[in-house]
Amino acid sequence: MYLFFLSFLSGALVKFVDDIEDKKKKWPIANSHWLMAVLYGIIIGYLISQATFSMLFLAALFAQALAGKIDRKSHVIGFLVAIILAAYFGLPTLEQIPFAIFLIAAYLDEMTLFGKLKIFTEYRLFLKIAALAFIVIGRLDYLISIIAFDLGYMLMEKYTK
Repeated sequence: MYLFFLSFLSGALVKFVDDIEDKKKKWPIANSHWLMAVLYGIIIGYLISQATFSMLFLAALFAQALAGKIDRKSHVIGFLVAIILAAYFGLPTLEQIPFAIFLIAAYLDEMTLFGKLKIFTEYRLFLKIAALAFIVIGRLDYLISIIAFDLGYMLMEKYTK
């Protein structure tokens, strides 16, 4: 259960860093985004090495890199910390099919679609739909983890407005 809480927390921290970097928001603690990037990197690295849903986080992390979304220094720090800590804690065995499915879905979430398809990327539905599909084989953990992450992200978005 605590791993789902860590998913939630990592989503909130990623959004916190996004808002400081993208919206140039000022916070009472100078340069707090660096600390938060390191913290979310530690959490994501831990999740990749310890969680049953590690393939989802690993694929999403690599999809961010492939899509060019790791475009700020703080996110580069978070990415590197996640990779280094995942290696330190122990890399999981690569589950090729889940990894590939989540990599493609997470990459599609980073695209900009228009018209009726806009809702898919606006709410990042591809990864959620992919996680939902795994329920058929009894893997509810993927869906819970991405919902927890997104809930943290959305709540931080509301908080930082």
